Amino acid sequence: MLTLAEPPSSGSGHLLKQNDGVLDTLFSDISHLEQVIEVLLGDIQQGNHLLLAEEQGLLHKNIANRLLQILNRPTEYIQLHSDTTIQSLTVQLNGETGLYEDSPLVKAIEYGHVLVVDDADKAPTNVTCSLNTLMQNGEMVLSDGRIIIPKKIIDISGRKSANFIPVHEDFRMIVMASRTGFPFLEKDLSASLVFKAGRKGTTVKAVGSGPVITTAVFGVYGTGPHTATAVATGLSVATATALTYGRGSSTATATASGSSSSTATAHSYDAGRATATVTTSGYSFAHATAEAYNAGGATATVTSTGSSNAGAVARAQDSAVATATATTSASSSVNVRAIARGNQVVTDTQSRP
Repeated sequence: MLTLAEPPSSGSGHLLKQNDGVLDTLFSDISHLEQVIEVLLGDIQQGNHLLLAEEQGLLHKNIANRLLQILNRPTEYIQLHSDTTIQSLTVQLNGETGLYEDSPLVKAIEYGHVLVVDDADKAPTNVTCSLNTLMQNGEMVLSDGRIIIPKKIIDISGRKSANFIPVHEDFRMIVMASRTGFPFLEKDLSASLVFKAGRKGTTVKAVGSGPVITTAVFGVYGTGPHTATAVATGLSVATATALTYGRGSSTATATASGSSSSTATAHSYDAGRATATVTTSGYSFAHATAEAYNAGGATATVTSTGSSNAGAVARAQDSAVATATATTSASSSVNVRAIARGNQVVTDTQSRP
């Protein structure tokens, strides 16, 4: 298994290591995901936990590593497997003293570290359900009878007990999983995480599972000719489709928060380059479609907030360049189209307050 580069500051758990500089090479190939990284970074800094899912490949691990490098915070690491139990998740045997001690999970909760959970899809359902409750509610019952509970609940109730472990306000989780056999979040996620992959392209879908969890789903070819990324938090839905026919490239990124909906579609043919990016928040909904033929370049970008809606279509043929950009807010609506042929450079940019 390829592990991750060690962050500059680390906690007492197992650290994430680098394998022969491979990740440094991969980092240079994910510049198109810098916007996604910024979204994830902003969410975790504001208090959200992250769920990073991918059907196959190493992209979600590289994203996690990049976030840890930027955060530069003490980090604990646990890797789950089919034999993981609640007890093994929360206590561990110290090889030097022969005594049991708190696991990296408990230490992260107590001291406010970042906890990285790897291979969540391989753990038994009762373990992932407990982790889900921890992420959603900040609560967990340990095998020795101690109870992890949000500090504010302890403060409000006025109850003090040696059995209570208050959740540190800086505690964060980054959970990584593959789609195969995925049992996470106490429910069948077949309707919440969608992976459709073929030789030419991929479609991914993320459905928000609550206000304190950000879900990011990555397509199967993160560094190949087509990349699809969907990020959702709150009650939102994000869908991204990237298809490549030929030597070109296609990149689709959909990011949604609140109760919004975003759809990004990028198709490239021959040596075309297609990029579709959609960002929504509030109750808005938006879609962007970029199609590039021959050696053309097509870029469609939409940003919608409030209860607005927007659409953008960019289509480029031959050696043309087409750029369609739409920005909406409040309850406005707009649709933009940029169609270019030959050597044309066509831009359609519209903004509605």
